[in-house]
Amino acid sequence: MKAAGDRRACFTRLSCAAAMVSDRLTEPPKHMTSSALPRRHLLVALGSAAFLRPAQACEFYSSHLRIWHPWTRATRIDADSARLCMRFDEVQKTDRLIGIETPVAAGARLAGPGAPAGGQGLSLLIAEGQELTLAEEGLHIELLDLQQPLQVGRSFPLRLIFESAEPVNAVLSVDYAGLR
Repeated sequence: MKAAGDRRACFTRLSCAAAMVSDRLTEPPKHMTSSALPRRHLLVALGSAAFLRPAQACEFYSSHLRIWHPWTRATRIDADSARLCMRFDEVQKTDRLIGIETPVAAGARLAGPGAPAGGQGLSLLIAEGQELTLAEEGLHIELLDLQQPLQVGRSFPLRLIFESAEPVNAVLSVDYAGLR
């Protein structure tokens, strides 16, 4: 009988020891306060974020080019047009921008130096390997028949239609001149 009692006592001691080891593995070290753990997790998260590529809300991609920051300036209440500016880069294949759809304008055309004289349509060649910048003082797209005034800080859907690439859904930002 004594042997059976010793075995039970030994088994109980082993399970108690195992439970203590298990508790020690799941508990933080005693030198760490409860606020040190969240701080450590925060530091690890911030440190790992440094290695990630930053998200750019103003970049939009088609299958073979990147559209960077479509923007326009705020307009007066009675304005009927606005200048649309953006940059095309990382162009891997020559394409042509043939249309723009946005709820803020009924149409669009090329304007500025280098635009076809009296042109009413939109046909903008984007050459492979080149960077094309549409700017207020240079070649740009003119949004026609504005449906509403464009106010600083607002953004609107913008769909860019290409000859060979799939259409790109982007965001048109309304900026203040001082931000340029």
